Amino acid sequence: MGTLFQFPYRTVAEVSIRAIIKNLVTLRSLSQKEIVPVVKADAYGHGILPVSKALVSRGSCHSLCVATLEEAIELRKKIPYAISIWVLSGFLPHQLEAYLKYRLTPVIHSLNHLKSLLNHHKLPELHLKLDTGMNRLGLLPDEMPEAYLTLQRIGIKLAGFATHFAESESTVSKFTEHQIETFNAIYQELGHRKLLQTDAKIHISNTGGIFRKKLGVSYSVRPGIGLYGISPNPRLPYSDELVPALSWKARVISVKNIQPKDTVGYGRTYTAKRKEKIAIVSVGYADGVPRLLSNEGAVILGGKKANIRGRVSMDLLAVDCTGTPSVREGSLVTLLGKEGKHSISAWDLANGARTIPYEILCGISPRVPRIYLD
Repeated sequence: MGTLFQFPYRTVAEVSIRAIIKNLVTLRSLSQKEIVPVVKADAYGHGILPVSKALVSRGSCHSLCVATLEEAIELRKKIPYAISIWVLSGFLPHQLEAYLKYRLTPVIHSLNHLKSLLNHHKLPELHLKLDTGMNRLGLLPDEMPEAYLTLQRIGIKLAGFATHFAESESTVSKFTEHQIETFNAIYQELGHRKLLQTDAKIHISNTGGIFRKKLGVSYSVRPGIGLYGISPNPRLPYSDELVPALSWKARVISVKNIQPKDTVGYGRTYTAKRKEKIAIVSVGYADGVPRLLSNEGAVILGGKKANIRGRVSMDLLAVDCTGTPSVREGSLVTLLGKEGKHSISAWDLANGARTIPYEILCGISPRVPRIYLD
């Protein structure tokens, strides 16, 4: 990442477009498949519009995945040219007109929703999702015979067929292989019944599946977290080839010296055992810093790791910068990213907060401005 330029913000996130494109190329090379990037949840907190525009114009992607109709409409209004936008989990029958108006592709995940399309003279391209064991969204295998008949009655061939892996990031589980076998059997039957378009998009694999070469009969793959430089499991092969795309900075806005037995923050949960130099940093849980990092997490300040003291509050947190004389008001603080010899990854924050990197990235608040590099 480049050096943060002087800015008037209390906190800011830098997003490297170059890193995202590099990760795209890495995933494309590993899978040898068409990449359909997942840009839902504001591109995992990186900014859906700048990221999507770069993936299309610089990454030569022809399709994008979002989660909801609202995300898809926002994207289509800003990217009106001829790309496909797949809505992974947002289709409801009453929304059909919006799918037609904005040229969106619903991923049908319910037999009732599929039946609701009967007697409509105009339909968008349809993808169908099969539940192969995630037990979340998708038609169950025993519902497929009725789905075949419904598709024949509608008189439409599917533009795509999909499933979703439950634990593709696991290095020991065999469940992904079971899901692929289940999917392949239904895929073959759809083909036998001539219910798939000749160029139908067959997509089952995510970042973990790409790294583990669990691609099945895929024509396309749907990487999410890997595009942004984070592995779903750092022990997976190829994880080191990813480049984190987002770093997160803030400023010191106050410095004070405290004495032994002085306490810090709400609830007085930290008591100093010695004289300490405390820096107050202009970021808090309203910006996305997990409150679980209270008295647990660390930042990079003055070229060193600085431990969080007391509770993370809504707009501020305190860190111990004892022994770092260079720290003063205005000093730069790195919450996520690299500074000198030190780094803090999304996995580091996630482990400290007992969560996953997805939640860390998606949880960075909209009030944290994003600055786009490259």
